[in-house]
Amino acid sequence: MLTDSPAPTPDRHTPERTCVACRRRRPQAEFTRLARVGGVWAPQSGVRVGRGAYVCADSPDCWQQGRLRRAFGAQAPAVSAALVARSGPEHRPDPSGPPVAASESTPHAPGRVRDGSHRR
Repeated sequence: MLTDSPAPTPDRHTPERTCVACRRRRPQAEFTRLARVGGVWAPQSGVRVGRGAYVCADSPDCWQQGRLRRAFGAQAPAVSAALVARSGPEHRPDPSGPPVAASESTPHAPGRVRDGSHRR
C-alpha cells in the first residue's frame, strides 16, 4: 500500500576541514583557505588552485607564527602577517600587550645530552 507522506530526505553533507594551527574540525565555510602557488603560501579566495591548507577565520590565536610553523615552516611569519592584514582592525594584536617569549614563538626539539652517560 502506498502512503501519501514524502520520503524522508537525508541531511545535506557539510564538508569539514581541520585547522592546521589548532587541529579543530569545523565546517569548511568557517575557515580561511591558504594555497601554495609557486612555492609561496598565501590566503586565497575564489578559484581553488594549488596545494591547500585551512586556518580558522575567526580565531586570531590560530594566526600566530608559532602555531603556523608546523604547517608552513619558514614561511610562517609571512603567512601570519598576511592573515592579520587580511582581517579587520578588530583582529589585530595589541602592540602594548605582553611580549611573546622566545620559547613560545619558536618550537624546537629538546637538546641531546652529550655527556657520555649513555655509554657503559
